[in-house]
Amino acid sequence: MKYILPIAAMLCSVVATLTAIVFCLGMGANSSEAEIRQLKLWMAGLSLLGACGVAAGIFLLRAGQFNAAAGAAITPTIIVGIVFIVALLQ
Repeated sequence: MKYILPIAAMLCSVVATLTAIVFCLGMGANSSEAEIRQLKLWMAGLSLLGACGVAAGIFLLRAGQFNAAAGAAITPTIIVGIVFIVALLQ
């Protein structure tokens, strides 16, 4: 039962990261070269953020720190959510 929350947080982070990448791909349809370059950097950064969050969650899960693993794994989801909110406000 202790493993469910960290694993669910990791799955949420993977889904949020993939959603952010798909949105970035969609924004590149009618973009200039400079904007596409920036979108590629955003996609690389979001991918790295998601991968680091899941990797930290797995590491902490293996170390037996279940609450810290859930916190580390859900952090990319929160950051992606904040990025979406800021993007929608502009």
